[in-house]
Amino acid sequence: MTALHRDVMAGQAHLHARFLRLTEQSLAALGRAAPPTAADPRQRPGVPRTRTSGPPPVAPAEPCRSLPVVRPGPTFDRAQLEHLASGRVSDLFGPVFAPQDAYAVQTRMPEPPMLLADRVTGIDAEPAALLAPGPANRQGTIWTETDVTLDSWYLDATGRMPCGLMVEAGQADLLLISWLGIDLLNRGERAYRLLGCELTYHGSPPRAGETLSYEIHIDGHAEHDGVRLFFFHYDCHVDGELRLSVRKAQAGFFTRDELARSAGVQGDPAADPPGPDLPTDPPAVRCTHGSFDADRVRAFSEGRPADCFGPGWERAAAHVRSPRIDSGRLRLLREVTAFDPAGGPWGRGYLRAETPVAPDDWFFDGHFKNDPCMPGTLMLQGGMQAMAFYLAAMGFTVDRDGWRFEPVDGAPSTAECRGQATPRSRRIVYEVFVRGVSAGPVPTLYADVLGTVDGCRAFHGRHVGLRLVPDWPLTHWRQLGPPARQTSGTPVPLASLGGLVGHREPSATAVVDGFAFDYASLLACAWGRPSEAFGPAYARFDGTRRSARLPGPPYHFMSRIVEVEGPPNGMAEGSRVVAEYDVPDRAWYFEQNDGRTMPFAVLMEIALQPCGWLATYVGSALTSDIDLLFRNLDGSGTVIGAVTDATATVRTHAELTRVSRGGDMIVESFTVRCFAGTRLVFDLSTVFGFFPRSAFEQQTGIPVSTDDRAALTAPCDHTVDLTTRPAALFDGPARLPGPMLLMIDRVTGYWPDAGRAGLGRLRSEKDVDAGEWFFKAHFFQDPVQPGSLGIEAMGQLLRYYMIERGLTDGIPSPRFEPVMAGREVTWKYRGQITPETRLITVDMEITAVGEDATGRWAVAEATLWGDDTCVYRARGIGVRVL
Repeated sequence: MTALHRDVMAGQAHLHARFLRLTEQSLAALGRAAPPTAADPRQRPGVPRTRTSGPPPVAPAEPCRSLPVVRPGPTFDRAQLEHLASGRVSDLFGPVFAPQDAYAVQTRMPEPPMLLADRVTGIDAEPAALLAPGPANRQGTIWTETDVTLDSWYLDATGRMPCGLMVEAGQADLLLISWLGIDLLNRGERAYRLLGCELTYHGSPPRAGETLSYEIHIDGHAEHDGVRLFFFHYDCHVDGELRLSVRKAQAGFFTRDELARSAGVQGDPAADPPGPDLPTDPPAVRCTHGSFDADRVRAFSEGRPADCFGPGWERAAAHVRSPRIDSGRLRLLREVTAFDPAGGPWGRGYLRAETPVAPDDWFFDGHFKNDPCMPGTLMLQGGMQAMAFYLAAMGFTVDRDGWRFEPVDGAPSTAECRGQATPRSRRIVYEVFVRGVSAGPVPTLYADVLGTVDGCRAFHGRHVGLRLVPDWPLTHWRQLGPPARQTSGTPVPLASLGGLVGHREPSATAVVDGFAFDYASLLACAWGRPSEAFGPAYARFDGTRRSARLPGPPYHFMSRIVEVEGPPNGMAEGSRVVAEYDVPDRAWYFEQNDGRTMPFAVLMEIALQPCGWLATYVGSALTSDIDLLFRNLDGSGTVIGAVTDATATVRTHAELTRVSRGGDMIVESFTVRCFAGTRLVFDLSTVFGFFPRSAFEQQTGIPVSTDDRAALTAPCDHTVDLTTRPAALFDGPARLPGPMLLMIDRVTGYWPDAGRAGLGRLRSEKDVDAGEWFFKAHFFQDPVQPGSLGIEAMGQLLRYYMIERGLTDGIPSPRFEPVMAGREVTWKYRGQITPETRLITVDMEITAVGEDATGRWAVAEATLWGDDTCVYRARGIGVRVL
C-alpha cells in the first residue's frame, strides 16, 4: 500500500513539475514578446513609420527584458536561512510555528559551514499542511540557489565543488518538510536522517562563477512503527543545464534510542558480483606499497604523489597540478591501511582507508543544532576520495598532469545510509570493493563503497563510478592566478609571472580568422586548452590527445604575436612570425645572474620559443593521428649585443625555411633574429623536430669514444661542492649564478693542463630533482629539462674555470658577459633529461684563452650526459670578463 501510494504521489509530482516548467516558459516568452516602450517615437501607437531606400534604421540595442520567473510562496535570503538554521523559526515561518521554537531538536538546515544554500526563491506548499485533517495536500516543491564563488571554502584544487557537497547543497528538503510542519508533529522527540537515494551526475562538477539551481519535490509520506518517512527527489541545473539528479530519496525521523540501536546496512557487497562487461585492466605502474600512513596520504592530497606512492612516480613530481583528493578540512582519509589490486571479494581490487573521529571535528558544528552528526554526503565524499586514491595507486595519474577526478557522467549509483557518526564515535573505515577498472584513455573505476563507523556499517554506495578526465590549470588560474611556487631556493609567485587577472595588452596583436594571438592565447599554449591557443582547428587536442606546448612561467618568454605571415595549418615554407617579449624591470633571471644582464639561456628561449609557436601555427601536429613531442635538434647562433634590465622589449623574427617529413617524424628549419629596439642582439639558425613518444624510449644519444666515456669516471682530487656557495665563487662581482639558475651542484674534476690545447679540462655534476622548477615549466604533460639550461650549465662551468685560473683577478669591477659576443655557438641535442634521469654530467675541454681591449676570455667545447648517455654537444662556448 505504501509503495502504491508513493508511486501515485510521484506521478502527481511529475505532472506538477511539468506544469511549473510550462508556466516558467510561458512567462519568459511573454517577457520576450512584451510591447516596445514608448521612448522611441517611431514605435508609439498612432505614429507612422517612414520608409526610405536602403535598410531600415537600426534602433539602439537594448538588453532583453524577459520577465523574471515568479515562483509561489515565500523567499529567504542567506541571512534568513542562517536564522532558520539556529534561531526562532516562527520569526520567519509565522506564529503557527511558535510551539516548535521551544523544541531543542528540530528539522533544520545546517549552520555554516555546511549551510550551502544561499537563497530560497520559492516554496509551493501549504505551511503546516501535515497537521491538517483529511486529504490535505502534503506534497510540495522548493527552489533554492547556491553560488559557487572564488572564495567558497570547499573548492578543490581545480576550483570546483566536490561531488559530495554538490549533493549536500540540495539540502532544502529539510526546510520544506519543516515548512510542512513535521516538527509540530515530532515535538522535538525525533531527528531527521537521510536514508538513501539514487544519484546521477551529468557533466562536470560546478566551478567558481557558476550558480546551482535546485528544484526539490516532496512526493509522499509513510509511517512504520511510529517512524515517519518522506520521499523526495530533486534536480540541480546550471544555466539551464542538468548537472545532478537525485531520485528515490528517502528520509526519516528517529528517536535517540532508535538511532543508537541501528543495525546498519544489511547485506553483503559480495552478494552482487560484477558483470562480465566491466574491464579489469592491470596497473599502469606497480606500486610497491600495500599501505600508506598519514604523511603519505597528506602528500597525495597536497599534490605530491611521488612522496606518497614512491618508486615509479618520479615523473609525477614534475606535475604542474597533479590529480589529487581534497585537502585541509575536506581531506576525509587519514591513512590507507590496505591496497591490493588483486584483492576484494571478486579478486578485482580492494582498498581500505581509515580516519579517526573527534568531538571537535569541524562538521559537527551546526550539523545540526543540538543534534550533531556527520553529514552522509561527507561519507559519500570520503568514499569518492578512497576511490580516487585507488586510481592513483594504480599509476593512472603519473602521466596525466592537470587531470582531475569526477563522477562518471550519466551513471546512476545508489547511496544507503543506516548509521551515523557523532561526537561519541571513534573511527570511520572506508572500504572500496572494485567491480571494474579501465586504464583509459579515460581511466575509470567502478566499485562499491562501504563506510563503517565503529563497527556499524553506516553507509553503502553501490555501483559508484569515478573517472580521471583531462583538465587545464589555466582554466582555474585564469580567474585568480596560480599559487606561489617554491623553486630551488627562490619563491616565484606564478600569478605575477603568468596570471591573467587584470592583464591588459599594451600594444596590438596579430589576429587571424578572428582569433587574437595575445598573451592569453600564449599562456594557453603552455597550460590551457589547445583550442584557446590556436583556435577551433586544435579542438581535437582539448580531450585526451596532446599537442606540443610552449614553456610556462617562469620560463615563458613571449608576450604577444604582433605579425604572422602564412596560412594557418598550411605547413607552408616561408611562413613567418614576429613575437614580442616585454622584459620585466625585476625579472628573476636578472637577480639570479648579475643583477642586470639577461643570461644566455633566457636569450636562447626568447629566440627559440617563437619557432615552436610557428611550428604549431602551421599545423604540424594536425598531420598525424598520434601524439607528437616537439624537440630542438640543432642550432648555430651569434650574440651581437646584451639584453639588460634597461631593455623594454625584445622582438623576435622567425621564419620557417624548410619542412621535411618521414613517417610520423617532421623536421623543420628556421632562421631567427632578435632585436632590442632596432639593435640586433642575436642571429641564429635552428632545427626542430616532431617525434612520436616511442622515438625516445631507447635514446642512443650522441656517439662518443671509449675515452670520452672513461672521462666520466676518471679520478681527480680537485672537487668543489657548489651547493655550499663558497664565497670565492659566489660573493664577488664576477660570480656564479644564484640557486635557481645554477645548473651545476659540484665540480668533480679539474685538470689544468689537460686537453688538446693543454689549457685544461673540467667535469661537473648535478643531481636531478624531479620536482625542480624547470620540469614544471617545460613542458606541461611532457617534462624535460630545457636544452638552453644545459648550455647554461656549460657556461657556468666555464665561469668556474676562469675564476679558478685567475682570469678575473686585477680587473676593476669584473663581471661575466653571458656569452662571448661576436663568436658563433653551435649546439646539437640527441636526447633529453627527464624526471627519471638521476645525474647530469658536463665534460668540458678548454680550446682557447686570450685577452683583448675588452677583457679576458676563454672558449670551450663540452658534452652533457644524462646518466651514462651523451645527449648534448656544444662548441664555441665563450665567456668574457668585462
